[in-house]
Amino acid sequence: MASTYKDILASLFSVASDNATLRLSCEVSNISSSGIQNVAVEAVDGFRGVFDDLVVTAPLGWLKRNENVFSPPLTSRISHAIRSLGYGNLDRVFIKFPEVFWHPKDSKMNGYHGSRPEKAQMPTFPVESLFLRPTYAVDTNPAQWRQEIISFSGLPAPFSQPVIMFFAYGQWGRHITGLVRGMSQDSQEYYQTLDDNFRPYYSKMPNYDPFSSSCKPLAFMSTDWQGDKFAGFGSFTNLPTASGDCLQHFEALREGMGESRGIWFAGEHTSPAGGLGTVHGAYWSGGEVAKKVAQRYNVTIDL
Repeated sequence: MASTYKDILASLFSVASDNATLRLSCEVSNISSSGIQNVAVEAVDGFRGVFDDLVVTAPLGWLKRNENVFSPPLTSRISHAIRSLGYGNLDRVFIKFPEVFWHPKDSKMNGYHGSRPEKAQMPTFPVESLFLRPTYAVDTNPAQWRQEIISFSGLPAPFSQPVIMFFAYGQWGRHITGLVRGMSQDSQEYYQTLDDNFRPYYSKMPNYDPFSSSCKPLAFMSTDWQGDKFAGFGSFTNLPTASGDCLQHFEALREGMGESRGIWFAGEHTSPAGGLGTVHGAYWSGGEVAKKVAQRYNVTIDL
């Protein structure tokens, strides 16, 4: 997807806002069920509601830390699946520049430098680049943690941007998110900290000139899912070694407890094959649960 999810979210919100009551900033503290059409939800702010069915879309990391929210406890099969599957710690750091200095000035391609010609050229700088064991950032990366860059300049117009994105994961991810956690993203301290840590890599890109304003970042933005309790202090489901039959784990989560207790699960950790760890996988999983809930009430929906 070259654009953002803005239009998709707006479409989903319009349907929900017209047909449902939305409660935002409402932290769920207890989910209890005594059977179908009797699922009670309690929140920290004192809210309590009873529903026919409940779809839990919390990330796997949140489920790992909050099984005690469910009463009675989750089935042993679902609990085993939650504990067996892995949960990652990938975050992202975005850097925006005044222009795409890493492409030749006269390059014409389907991206930042103009509209699509009849025969669009491939970007002169690859969309994805790896710094496998950088030895030239001794002060900020003495362990030589691998770096990975995604360039947004090669996206089709009008979505291309003078932006590069770094993946930050593993020990490097914990280090970077920890350095700027709590800082305002508008502060000079935040800017300088990230620039000090990522300049050794973006300065290796083609045409970089330390004296050119085109090569000086305009802004930094980073995620911190590792520091977000509602994200489960991490991101993206994975399959650890010795985790058992992962297909059975996914099937247990997809099945949920809908038929017996009216509680269903959705999210990338319950997605159909091919959607694990992706936004479209999470979207698919929601559609599949919606079909199951509707079918139980003899309603057919086409998603």
